[in-house]
Amino acid sequence: MIVATAGHIDHGKTTLVRTLTGIDTDRLPEEKARGISIDVGFAHCTLANGQTIGFVDVPGHERFVRNMLSGVYAVGHVLLVIAADDGIMPQTREHLHIVNLLGVAHGTVVITKKDRVDAARLAQVELDVVDLLRGTAWNSASVIAVSALTGEGMDALRKRLAAAAATEHGAAEDMGVLARFVVDRVFTAAGSGTIVTGTVIAGSIGVGDMLVITPAGIQVRVRKLQRHGSATERAHAGERCAINLANVEQANVSRGDWLVAAEAHHPTDRLDVHLKVLISEVGLLKHWTPVHVHIGAADIPARLTMRRGASVAPGEGAFAQLRLQRSINAAHGDRLILRDQSSTRTVGGGVVIDPFPPERRSAQRLAVLAALDAYDLRASLQALIVLLPQGIELEWLARVFNLQFDKILDLVPTDAVVLKTGLHTILSGEQVLQLQRTVVERLDRFHAEYKNATGMELVQLNAEIARELPMKVFVALVKLCAGRAGLQLHGSQVSIASHDSTDNPRDLVVWQRIRPMLHDAKASIPSVRELSVLSRVPLQQLRDLMHRKSGTGKLVKLTLERFALPETMEMLRQKAEQTAASCSDQLFSAAQYRDVIGTGRGLAIEILECLDKKGETLRRGDLRAIRINTGE
Repeated sequence: MIVATAGHIDHGKTTLVRTLTGIDTDRLPEEKARGISIDVGFAHCTLANGQTIGFVDVPGHERFVRNMLSGVYAVGHVLLVIAADDGIMPQTREHLHIVNLLGVAHGTVVITKKDRVDAARLAQVELDVVDLLRGTAWNSASVIAVSALTGEGMDALRKRLAAAAATEHGAAEDMGVLARFVVDRVFTAAGSGTIVTGTVIAGSIGVGDMLVITPAGIQVRVRKLQRHGSATERAHAGERCAINLANVEQANVSRGDWLVAAEAHHPTDRLDVHLKVLISEVGLLKHWTPVHVHIGAADIPARLTMRRGASVAPGEGAFAQLRLQRSINAAHGDRLILRDQSSTRTVGGGVVIDPFPPERRSAQRLAVLAALDAYDLRASLQALIVLLPQGIELEWLARVFNLQFDKILDLVPTDAVVLKTGLHTILSGEQVLQLQRTVVERLDRFHAEYKNATGMELVQLNAEIARELPMKVFVALVKLCAGRAGLQLHGSQVSIASHDSTDNPRDLVVWQRIRPMLHDAKASIPSVRELSVLSRVPLQQLRDLMHRKSGTGKLVKLTLERFALPETMEMLRQKAEQTAASCSDQLFSAAQYRDVIGTGRGLAIEILECLDKKGETLRRGDLRAIRINTGE
């Protein structure tokens, strides 16, 4: 379990940690000289049951809230420290607001310096604490009074920490969650090089792993790992550790950076969030308000954006977008704190809903954010399928939730359809069936109106019946429906497979005239121009017919100017097999094939290239082989 301190300056946080662990967390010369904590400090102790607890001691001065925020991020338990003589002070309240906004629901209130007050004063402070916690997630938190000087109450605190540690399970480490580590300290050690400390937020990190410093994009290798001062091979989600990095200088990594798996390196400078304004704020939080965003260990200036005229009142929550001055790493569920422009007070906080929002907000955007805010990915996916008729890109969803792509695929409902469009787009099964019916109905009308047209342009069909679908998704959908609905795609067009644009009196007359000529020609396939002369059919009319006829499968297109009957192509395929069989190594040249079929070299090459495209032959340099059909 990782325990962080919180509370006002000079209330005894560092002394408390030193009494529990024997470790002084004030390491800086300035801290020693001034007697106050300036930066976060770290310690650990082993309980009687053998369990180890890590401590993060944070500064209490209001000037160092930025450092305090980097220390309390992603801890499992917080000790809210209140001195009995001073009682509740400004940073007591602000620190409590912060840990509540960060979602730290488990904590203990420790009243220190018990030896300095009488029983009446102690009782009054305990009553004040009850009022302070009322209405927060800490409403039922334990309150323990101690004296680090005399040791009174320390055993009770140790027992409380042991009980909390016994129920601590750390962050979930589901299979498929990508590794993310927030960096809160960087230094060098002689003989080791660059070392970073921080917390594994998701997944796990092991010695030898290749990671990326984000947002910089620098690839590094984990050389060594330490947890609580001892070497370890792997650190898991929810654990603090020190990582010795290879391939990077200290200057290239700093507090606020993240170490992530390569697949999780997706820097972003815009976040769609669900924010909440503290009830203690005196005014509305409005569109374009400048703020400081604290996320992980980073402090980034940003602007809050909402619909024009919208605002959030004290104590209220709303969806909004943060536009950051620099890129960060973020994932769905990350907690953040908002402080004012001068960074002097905490105004609210929130949780990241979508770290990769679209540039333009559609009318349905709020509904999409509400679906993502479900905190149940399967439920979110079901809701999004209904909300987004244009489909959901699963790669985007995997990035949002920091998951390997296969994990997202496992969550796709059985009645949904996944289209491969370069990316993977998911549509509901019902939507696919409805679009399939609409496509068939529109094509039926098109063929009735334009009998001689080979098919309808896909761009036109998309614009008429499914404008909300991106073109690449629509084409993938039509391809999927082709077999089910009897559709045929040819180039940029689609038609009902049974439609024959040549089934009309004029074309039938020409076809009856030229088909016998193509049949009798056998391997000496005439060009369209030669066939036009022989049949006395105008060249353009004949060329148009033969291209349309090839769309019906009754002609095979060798080139733009030469077409053959299917039975002729089958005969020519068999001739290729015979040619290969006559060669000892089963490889034959175009010249050998020409001699077998009895044509010129140019025509023989055109035929072989057509057989190549059909997958019947395989070119190997200047020779060819018969492609063996494995049935796969």
